This record gives sequence, C-alpha cells and structure tokens, in this order.
Amino acid sequence: MSLSSIANPAWETIRGVRFAMQFGPSLVAVLVTTGALENMEPSTSGVAGHLACFSKHRDLFERVASAKHQRGDFDESGVVIVETSDLKAISHS
Repeated sequence: MSLSSIANPAWETIRGVRFAMQFGPSLVAVLVTTGALENMEPSTSGVAGHLACFSKHRDLFERVASAKHQRGDFDESGVVIVETSDLKAISHS
C-alpha cells in the first residue's frame, strides 16, 4: 500500500520542510531536506523560498516519499526523509 496525499499544510523546520501523508488510518511524517529543496530550485532559500519550492513540486516529493515508504526506507521513528540523492535517482529513471 502506498502513501496517499492529504490536505495537511507543510511547515518549515531547521532541516527542511515537513508534511504528512496518509497510510491507511495512520499519518506518516515526511521531511524534504533543505538540500533537496535547493537542488530543485537553487535560488530558493529561507522560509518563504523553501515553502514555495515545496508547494510547486509537492507532487514529486509525495511520489518519492511514497516509493521510499513502500521500500521500507524510513528512519527509526517512521519519518520518510526525501534527500537530494532521491531526486537524482528519479531524474535518471
């Protein structure tokens, strides 16, 4: 079962942008790292820039997070972390 998009808002953290996706009846936390965001749009920096970049590319970040979750690729607390290397892997597929 893959993760499903929900209308939860994203928010800025020190490590990047966090948001949640649905997995059955549960919510799964997802973090898109600052590096991944800046890789997508190098000119984006700061809260407004990172959130704007996230919003613009949310569908891609959600697809990557869902694929990682299906592979069991999440940290010990269950957070799926989308990193620059994940985006590069998608662009080479």
